[in-house]
Amino acid sequence: MRVVECNICGETLTGATDEELLKRLRSHMESEHSSTGFDEAQGREMIQAEAYDASDS
Repeated sequence: MRVVECNICGETLTGATDEELLKRLRSHMESEHSSTGFDEAQGREMIQAEAYDASDS
């Protein structure tokens, strides 16, 4: 599972893959932060730089 935290509110977002994580990030930004101009390239950069693998422990 891939995980990234929202840079605005700190909410933890998860996805099975980076592509799923990108979709969840887009949805989160649009619904929680009224960001209608989500920049996919910036979202991909954020995921590449900040996302990490999480495992159940």
